Amino acid sequence: MRFPLRLSVLGILALAAFGCARQGYPTGGPKDETPPTVLSTNPPNESRHFDGKEFFVQFDEYVVLKNATENVLVSPPMKEKPEFTTKGRGVLVRIKDTLQPNTTYLFQFKDAIADFTEGNLLPSYEYVFSTGEAMDTLSLRGTVVDARSGKPRKETVTVMAYGADDVPSDTMATTEQPLFVTRCDKDGNFAFHYIPEGRYRLVALEDKNANLRVDAAEGVAWDIAPMASHASGDSTAPVAALRLSTPDTRVQRVLKGEFAEQGRIVISTLLPMQSPTATGVEAEWRLNDKRDTLWGWCLDAKRDSAVVVLADAGINDTLRLRYTAKRSGGRRQAAVRQETMPLMRSLCSGTTAFYDELWMAFDRPVTEIGDSAMAEVMNLKDSTVGHWPVKLDSSGLKARIDAPLHSGETYSVFLREGLFADLYGTRSDSLRFSLTPRDYGTLSIDIANHTGKALVVEVMDSRDTVVQQQRLEGSGRLRFIHLKGGDYRLRAVVDTDGDGCWTPGDYRRQRQPEEAVMFHKTLSLREKWEMEERWEVDTLPFGSLRRTQAMPAKSVDIQRP
Repeated sequence: MRFPLRLSVLGILALAAFGCARQGYPTGGPKDETPPTVLSTNPPNESRHFDGKEFFVQFDEYVVLKNATENVLVSPPMKEKPEFTTKGRGVLVRIKDTLQPNTTYLFQFKDAIADFTEGNLLPSYEYVFSTGEAMDTLSLRGTVVDARSGKPRKETVTVMAYGADDVPSDTMATTEQPLFVTRCDKDGNFAFHYIPEGRYRLVALEDKNANLRVDAAEGVAWDIAPMASHASGDSTAPVAALRLSTPDTRVQRVLKGEFAEQGRIVISTLLPMQSPTATGVEAEWRLNDKRDTLWGWCLDAKRDSAVVVLADAGINDTLRLRYTAKRSGGRRQAAVRQETMPLMRSLCSGTTAFYDELWMAFDRPVTEIGDSAMAEVMNLKDSTVGHWPVKLDSSGLKARIDAPLHSGETYSVFLREGLFADLYGTRSDSLRFSLTPRDYGTLSIDIANHTGKALVVEVMDSRDTVVQQQRLEGSGRLRFIHLKGGDYRLRAVVDTDGDGCWTPGDYRRQRQPEEAVMFHKTLSLREKWEMEERWEVDTLPFGSLRRTQAMPAKSVDIQRP
């Protein structure tokens, strides 16, 4: 009878002890965020007369390799890539290529090694050896920025060094292997270490296929100003700047041609059209504001097939088009006839007024407007009513009401039916809408243009989207009106080719990207305010970190200190 009682007591004590243990269980301490540390190498780092086929790097903990074939850069590059494996607490590198005599080889491990337990990356590690008696010790630092924005590229950028006099500068990076290679960090900075004395050209490349060659549609920058090198690792060495841009290799072509509905054709192209002509069908044609879409309204509103020949710069295409009604619930929808569609709609509603003007849009070209077309505009604040003329845009797709408006006040706008008629003779229905024009700010910029060339001055919002731009010949004042309140930045493009926009570089033609100069500060604009600034737009010293001037090809002169 005592035996079961004893077991019960022991069971209770065991549970109590287990509960206490759970309450005091250790958390394990803070997470390990320390990358692995190199303890030793075999042969030793910076060895001379290296004639082996492998080397070993010992760490203080077990490590793993992260895409070592791509993340380990070897200078000079090897035709046959080395083999990287882990062995114990280290990394073994087997060299498969034939080493050149009297040459310094540098292995740059960039984010290629991480510890086994937490995955902490070793940001960079360099192993160097010489196959001869001498060890090259010079360095070259620089930075690569986006030629238009001045910011580092998010994509991985590889920088290659070539002998300045070895091959023609316009072909070297398309056909020849570089002497040395390195890679930019996230801030766009790069450095060549353990390089010999000499003259070099640099090419920075978004090397998407990792072939160390400039291919079409890859971002590229090239050439720097002459500069002197310092010993490897010397942070006081001068910094050279390269401006990287992606060439526009797109070829004009038709993206889409279709009947959007009976009687209406839509043709879109990859690039803006210049002066397109469309033949083969009787239609009214209109080009959109971006010039990449051509709308056609057939004179026969029920037409559902056509052979259209589109001709423009780079285009001479024959399009065979047929309308296909969309299906809904397994049944074909009946085609909507043009004459039953509403002709007129407002572009100004709620608080999204189109600046300080009233606009209407039409779904089809308007060919007729009443002799005294007027709009009734009521100010709901005091119920005053005015009648204001309506003016048709030259495209026939928009109309403007010339009514004075005040921001912050609500208006009701009424247009009676029958004011407009489209190409099919359909008259417009009546239209009533209301709006409250919002407040806007104005930027006035006095520009002293010291570049000697025309500028395209761009206003960019907080997302670096260009919201307005103006062209300036010489110096003068520019006013950017109807800007919403917010932060803005200014950029001036030196329009060398006169096309009204920024032009990227072209390595094969040895054409540097057009200069893009940023204003030195962000402008915080308030609505109802006009901000005034003065800006001296000038080129900066060649080779400067902020250099943006398109310069002719030059070479780097590396000399011993």
